Amino acid sequence: SNAKLACRTCVSVFNTAQTMLVRQKHAFDRAVLKPKVRCHFPKPREVKRINVHGWETRMSTPEGRRVLMRRMLKGRHDLSH
Repeated sequence: SNAKLACRTCVSVFNTAQTMLVRQKHAFDRAVLKPKVRCHFPKPREVKRINVHGWETRMSTPEGRRVLMRRMLKGRHDLSH
């Protein structure tokens, strides 16, 4: 009987922990919080920004590749737009 009680307690604790994980995941789930996706890309200013500072533009010239390499060596997370 003592083993049954321990097993039942263990299952109860596991179920409670599982429920808390599901609730926490649901509480911070981006799909639940922000279901709408912005559909206005690219805006005119963003087009200009990407055409001037984008990856393709940087890679197309030696100076642009130098800019990217400087940013890599400095440890930047975002190398270009």
